[in-house]
Amino acid sequence: MRSVARALLWLGPDGLVTAVALAVVASLVAALGGSLRLDAANASPLVLLAVLVGLTALARAPWLLGRRPGERRRFALALLGALRMWAPFVLLYLCYCALHDATPLLVGRSYEHELRAADEALFGVSPSFWLERFATPWLTDVMAFGYGLMFWLPLGVLVGLYLRDRKEAFREVAVALLAAFYCGFVLYLAVPARSPRLVFAYASELHGALGLYEAWTVAWDRLQEVSYDAFPSLHTAVSTLALVYAWRKGPLLLPRTPRLGFWVYLPAVLLLQTATLYLRQHYFVDLVAGWLLAAAAAWAAPRILRGWVALEGRLGRAALGRAPAGGAFPSDA
Repeated sequence: MRSVARALLWLGPDGLVTAVALAVVASLVAALGGSLRLDAANASPLVLLAVLVGLTALARAPWLLGRRPGERRRFALALLGALRMWAPFVLLYLCYCALHDATPLLVGRSYEHELRAADEALFGVSPSFWLERFATPWLTDVMAFGYGLMFWLPLGVLVGLYLRDRKEAFREVAVALLAAFYCGFVLYLAVPARSPRLVFAYASELHGALGLYEAWTVAWDRLQEVSYDAFPSLHTAVSTLALVYAWRKGPLLLPRTPRLGFWVYLPAVLLLQTATLYLRQHYFVDLVAGWLLAAAAAWAAPRILRGWVALEGRLGRAALGRAPAGGAFPSDA
């Protein structure tokens, strides 16, 4: 029982969410007749993980060089803690890549026409078609830049909390993001749909003034492992969560100007979410699903953390004290 308690405490709420979600996604894919297969070529997030662990090693180098008893152990625990905190996001990306081979096998039908029809029922026209009239090369490049902010916005919040050693706040944000992503993956399987730019004909093709849009298109198509990924818009869900947590965790991120991060993020998030329509990546109902998914994740994450605190108490303080990640971060209190 003690070893199980130690393992659970080391996993933490974000690790547990990752483990459960991976099991659910793998089971769903298997039940539908597919399989999850990892490609070693898709291990690029390991580079980012190595960089973050390396930065932790540099920051904690005085412990390694110190002569006080236990400092080398503290150094090792700090590296293990860094590895533990960021590993769920590496597993998340590997899961996304593994869906590449599984998704085409699972798609019995796709729902692009239904999603467009839902847009037309709301507005009379799907917004990506209405926005054609405003397309210019310069605006297209600006929108491409905004769309590319998807990963940088939440990463800014996470890195800020990580550098300030705010373990519990980091984990709350991580749980929200991981829950949103994995729920999005399940919805990709339940409501498979491709982007409008891949399905429908437009009056004119988009092109950039400086080539940014073209470079972005090549890079995104290379990164995009799942083509049936329109519903929900995870760009919308993730950027909304980044904005929510820039507000919620502002006092921890920027104690002297706690709302500055939110106001910096707000125009970037609005640009990104407008770009999902302008660049013909999504239907408007995809954005609605993304907003709802973000709201659910932001509501659930702090409650999951509170439930985890109660579970830690039941598992016992002794097991918690020997959890490998325990020495990596102080409490947010």
